[in-house]
Amino acid sequence: MNLHTNLELTSMTLSRSELEAGLSLIRAFYPEGNVTVREPGKSEISPLGAAKEEIAATIRVDVHYPEHPQGIRAEFSDQRERADSSSQPRRFELKLDAEEIKPILDHPKIGKETERKVLLKHALFHLLTQATGHTPPWGILTGIRPSKILHHLNDLGLKEPLENKVLEDYCLIREDKIRLLQEVVSIQRPYLQEIMDHPKKIALYVGIPFCPTRCSYCSFPAYSLQQGREPLQKYLKGLYEEIRVTGAWMKETKRTAGSLYLGGGTPTILTSAEISDLLQWIREHIPAEKNMEFSVEAGRPDTLSREKLLVLREQGVNRLSINPQTMHNKTLRRIGRAHTVEDILQMYKLAREISDGVINMDLILGLPGETAQDVQETMAQIGKLRPDNLTIHALAIKRGSKEHEMGLAQNLDKELETMQEIAFEQARSFGLYPYYLYRQKHIAGNLENIGFAVPGAEGRYNIGIMEERQSVIGIGAGASSKVVNPQDFSLTNMQHPSNWQVYLKRWPEIHQKRVKAFLTL
Repeated sequence: MNLHTNLELTSMTLSRSELEAGLSLIRAFYPEGNVTVREPGKSEISPLGAAKEEIAATIRVDVHYPEHPQGIRAEFSDQRERADSSSQPRRFELKLDAEEIKPILDHPKIGKETERKVLLKHALFHLLTQATGHTPPWGILTGIRPSKILHHLNDLGLKEPLENKVLEDYCLIREDKIRLLQEVVSIQRPYLQEIMDHPKKIALYVGIPFCPTRCSYCSFPAYSLQQGREPLQKYLKGLYEEIRVTGAWMKETKRTAGSLYLGGGTPTILTSAEISDLLQWIREHIPAEKNMEFSVEAGRPDTLSREKLLVLREQGVNRLSINPQTMHNKTLRRIGRAHTVEDILQMYKLAREISDGVINMDLILGLPGETAQDVQETMAQIGKLRPDNLTIHALAIKRGSKEHEMGLAQNLDKELETMQEIAFEQARSFGLYPYYLYRQKHIAGNLENIGFAVPGAEGRYNIGIMEERQSVIGIGAGASSKVVNPQDFSLTNMQHPSNWQVYLKRWPEIHQKRVKAFLTL
């Protein structure tokens, strides 16, 4: 069935709010589909959109729980007329009785979803697997941090066999992804213990939302400087003040930065003098641990130079990210990157010469026009460079990106998994091991993004922010802050406005909310 299909989700037993719990999972099967949610006797439109167009298929799920007799009845029915009038509409059914749904719920509770919503997701997973022939590798999980589930099970003291049963029977995660989770979590546990032992040690993010050009797949808030640098100068003035105020609060409350990440946008779009002044300002005002992990996103090699690399070293930066995304010039041109493969190679060599810190490189699988062979060739070149970290992303086409505007759809083709297998196998052959993972909405192939590292070069900031066990202060336009209660890991989230001009007016308000949230700990 076409991935752009208009579908209707309905039930005789589930409310609208319960049915909406299944919308993200339906998107795993129909990434560009429009879904109408209809309760008995009503006709409503779901948040996923759906113009008033012909419904191509109806999904009905009736969950009888906790009332007796317990069970699930589900049906997928293709509503479209066939060119061959003799053929029958496609129809798939699922029936589970009380004995069959009992094992689904006979596990430690994960998350806040009700049993009825969990049963809805199980029904949708099995029904749509039949209808589409696609089996999402992460089962019913649609959240971005699956490793949090395994950490939770570890905290409960469950042994591996029971953990596996929960992940396989309750979450429906595929066996290879379970093994991946276990490997990642085993590497993370010592780092998370260190975080829990020092709750006053926090992470900081400082954002520079400006780029030389906008990549076609990017949906992050970033502004071009093609019309001049005056907006950047105004932005930096406000950013400096938030850094000063935040640092003063940290000193007053005896908090220190265990890690700091300067991201964007493209922070290295700043001149050498601007970088030096900003990093010096951060060092003067932010109380930091002696061994603070200091990372800078230098994602675009066309924004780097020898002078900038020397400044970064002098200011104590010990982690640098140089992101090719691919090692094919045709793709770089297609996605709007203003650099070549040769630029990447030259800048990486220069960074190795100047820096004695960790270097990360980012790659994206599923870029427009690329094949598994292209990925093989990219990995061969990366292998010659031997980065300390390698982050392998699966392309996510989000609203707000040029690719989405041009109509590029999410790809569920099996070749994406082949690409990932090639990349992962090669990364391991370089002596790298997976140490953090996360997923995104609209991610290609319903896969995941993985950070690999040589042992001992894992990024503490990445682990803390992804597992949400360390408080993070976000400084700058679009930056998010997370105040984590170390007793139960509950979160208070807040975010600065993405528009840099609105940010300059509102950051003091967000700062006060942040301060109040920390007072509740």
